[in-house]
Amino acid sequence: MILAGDIGGTKTLLALCDATDQRVLWQRRYESASAADFSSLLADFLQEAPRQFFSETPQVQQAISAAGFGIAGPIGGTRGAQQVKATNLPWQLDSQQISAQIGGVPVVFANDLVASGTAAIHAPPSAKIALNPYARMHSNAFFEASAGHAAVIAAGTGLGEALFYFDGTQHHAMPTEGGHCDFAPNNALESELWAYLRAKLDGHVSYERILCGRGFVDLYEFARAQGLAEETPHMLERLAKDQDQSAVITAQAVAGSDALSEIACRLFARIYGAEAGNLALKSLPYGGVFIAGAIAGHILPFMQREFMIGFLDKGRFAELLQHIPVWMVSDPELALKGAVQLAVARSS
Repeated sequence: MILAGDIGGTKTLLALCDATDQRVLWQRRYESASAADFSSLLADFLQEAPRQFFSETPQVQQAISAAGFGIAGPIGGTRGAQQVKATNLPWQLDSQQISAQIGGVPVVFANDLVASGTAAIHAPPSAKIALNPYARMHSNAFFEASAGHAAVIAAGTGLGEALFYFDGTQHHAMPTEGGHCDFAPNNALESELWAYLRAKLDGHVSYERILCGRGFVDLYEFARAQGLAEETPHMLERLAKDQDQSAVITAQAVAGSDALSEIACRLFARIYGAEAGNLALKSLPYGGVFIAGAIAGHILPFMQREFMIGFLDKGRFAELLQHIPVWMVSDPELALKGAVQLAVARSS
């Protein structure tokens, strides 16, 4: 079996998978903040799994042949001795320590965007939504074969970005922390947004400050402060009683039932496109830009209407970006699937 994990600031997914066909045999979702450290969470998972699903195996560790984890944070160390401090969690993970905990098998860490991108690049057509109609117009065998470099960007608890260099045969991951780059306004309203956030944050405004779950609340409050629409009593009540304010805003926007929420989601999708376009200019990913993360799926109508406006707002280089395929792959288990693939490759 393969032990796989998707470790993020909000949730941690752990799964036991078949090593041959990579099918998930059993999995659990945990709120990441519920555990003081990863090792105790993993211990709970291992203790529960054999009792419910692998009772014939005295110790589930004996059945695990390798493990892979996609983690939201920069990976340090070398093959077989990796370390990472999670970006949005007070967790420090060590691959050798985890290996000892599960019986000394190979353990591989990857940035969560590397894991997501690994799975996204090989996702079946049914799992992908094309956002760039111009790329389809210009499509040829080169694009359809996904040849060329690729890039992945994903808004979630934070904003992740990764590049995949193509050597002519296969892709090689290059993790980045590009989500923390400076936010660059593209119009007068976005300039006002930058000033608003800089004052609110008392300092640096990165793309991640906008393109994350919390970003919807900040965009909503900015639109309200700017007087772009009236706040309704209905929204005041909902936002006061619901813990997940971002979910309220996105649901109201998609339903078309609140003007401030719609403005927030339009801004979000357009700025998301602008940063994806920045990533594309820096890497020329003719193999495709892949948008991962569950948020994109929650605001699909806005992604389809606004994302490409931001993506192509590059002056003289808009025409170049028209040739780059843009795919939305909003599978919530993408990073987990990529972690399984990386673990299988590590063990072979």
